[in-house]
Amino acid sequence: MSGFDVRLMAAGLLCGLMLPVAFSAGSPALAGALERTEPGHMAPPQPDSNLPIAPPIVQFPLPPQWVTIRSNEDWRKAGKFEKELSRDCAALRFKEITPLRFRAYFKGEVLGVAFGHGLNLNDPERKADRKKIYLFRNGNTTACTVQSMDNKDPRVNPAGDQAATPAAGGFQKY
Repeated sequence: MSGFDVRLMAAGLLCGLMLPVAFSAGSPALAGALERTEPGHMAPPQPDSNLPIAPPIVQFPLPPQWVTIRSNEDWRKAGKFEKELSRDCAALRFKEITPLRFRAYFKGEVLGVAFGHGLNLNDPERKADRKKIYLFRNGNTTACTVQSMDNKDPRVNPAGDQAATPAAGGFQKY
């Protein structure tokens, strides 16, 4: 007999000795199913009842998400298309830190929002303009597109530059 066969027989003998101990009458493995609540405590839901949708189970809590822009216009008219930044976004060199933490709604389309002054923006090459808001469509993918629009907030743009965007009048900021 080889050393491997002896070890295999010893393991089988050990398992054979342990099985009767593990499955004795007093062990919880052979006891009846655990009753978590008393019978009749919680009635099953009715088939047509409206049950609340449970949040997703994640390891860490999700951050809150804010709607910053809501518009009935098409997202293509929201601002100026940024070709070079879109290329950088596709290469993950210009992206949102937390995707869709800030959101913009355009006629059924949801875009991620990051701010040029650094809020929710990962820009290691410092290509962002501090006075711009960046809209990300398909962020964190190779099909990412970036559009920029002027930030009208006086705290960011104290000079009050009123450079108009193509859809300046159609936004409600929250």
